[in-house]
Amino acid sequence: MPAYATNMRVKFPIVALVLEIITIILFAVFVVYDDGKGHGHGAPSNQTHHEEKPMDLYPMFQDVHVMIFIGFGSVGVNLLLAAFGLQWGLLMQGIWHLDHGKIKVSIFKIINADFSTATVLISFGAVLGKTSPVQLLIMTILEISIFSINEHLVNKADA
Repeated sequence: MPAYATNMRVKFPIVALVLEIITIILFAVFVVYDDGKGHGHGAPSNQTHHEEKPMDLYPMFQDVHVMIFIGFGSVGVNLLLAAFGLQWGLLMQGIWHLDHGKIKVSIFKIINADFSTATVLISFGAVLGKTSPVQLLIMTILEISIFSINEHLVNKADA
């Protein structure tokens, strides 16, 4: 067996575990969950005002979420990238809309995080078989971070 395969058997779980621990810590420190009543931490954190109640968006959330986790193929690495990408997308997009130093998670922001994850899964299909799982995790971090910056700049230009 080549040394590359043995090295990847050790490197990938370590990198994935470290990234997930960092994500858990960031969620514990910065994330609060929207109660759906529109109060608690002041005004909405972004410029777009949504009149819909959270449950009005739930059917769209289900459709997008199914597309992310099943529509792109149920390969093991796809599920890993989708799960990690959704978490990272919530954090990265939330950084641009901090509310009293906290990232407020709502169903609308989860849908946006799903769309940021879709960009990674599309790219994943292009490099499948040519990249290692560690490279795919790094690609996920970079792509979602750039997606979030781009989205913020476009929204800022529209305002």
